[in-house]
Amino acid sequence: MSAPASISIKRTHGLGNLVMLLPIADALAKRGAAVHLVTRPEWHEAMQAGRPGVTFSTAPREDTIDLDAATAALPPSMHRTLEFARLLSVPGPFEAPRLHVPESWSGPFRRYAGALVVAPESGHPARSWPAGHVHELLARLAAERVVLTGLSSGPALPCAADLRGRLSLPQLLGLLAHARAVICFDSGVLHLAAACLVPTLAIFGGIDPAFRIFPGQRVRVIQAALDCCPCNKAETCAGSYPCLSRTTPGQVLAELATIEQVGGREIKRMEQLECTG
Repeated sequence: MSAPASISIKRTHGLGNLVMLLPIADALAKRGAAVHLVTRPEWHEAMQAGRPGVTFSTAPREDTIDLDAATAALPPSMHRTLEFARLLSVPGPFEAPRLHVPESWSGPFRRYAGALVVAPESGHPARSWPAGHVHELLARLAAERVVLTGLSSGPALPCAADLRGRLSLPQLLGLLAHARAVICFDSGVLHLAAACLVPTLAIFGGIDPAFRIFPGQRVRVIQAALDCCPCNKAETCAGSYPCLSRTTPGQVLAELATIEQVGGREIKRMEQLECTG
């Protein structure tokens, strides 16, 4: 199937979702299509870098396809990139997303080379840890050079440097370019780190990690081995999210010890310690 001469796509919900849309935009651009992405203005500069065939805008066209509306009530059933591709009628294959980090972004953060970057929040309770777990993990990482990132500026947490609420998206990518590893949840930081090829340890709740992470990405996922997990937004737990609370700081520390050896996607159900690709 040939690519359309021009296509306009809207995605403003979820930075991680936009990153997962990039493989389709890149594939279309390589096939000669003029790709127009409508998204949030604060994301444009970081996503545009290295993509001369893709333009970013805040203004929809008459023919813009609204992926926000198309996926509002769509339960996860496959990788998000493939969901988008099906809705857009774009055939694969698709490569894992990559983000370009110019020296002008990474240079100012060279002083953080080798740091462990931790994003202690996800922005949604279905993908976030209890506050006590976060504090315990960071307290037990006292010997590490931990740099915090995220949108929230509080509460205070043990770390070497707290950059939460202080970085633009290009600056965050500049920081990630120097990280030895990243600890995060199912959040935008996960997709940014993976697209920058940083070894990443991701704590997942009820979403199937295979629906969010490409096989070749350097991401190790830990997820509770419960009968209800992954529920893929069915949330039969009435908002208690045991899939998150039963994943412990000790399990995270154990998996962090070998995170730099990760060469591709690893999914570990923590009570069974099974690993799948």
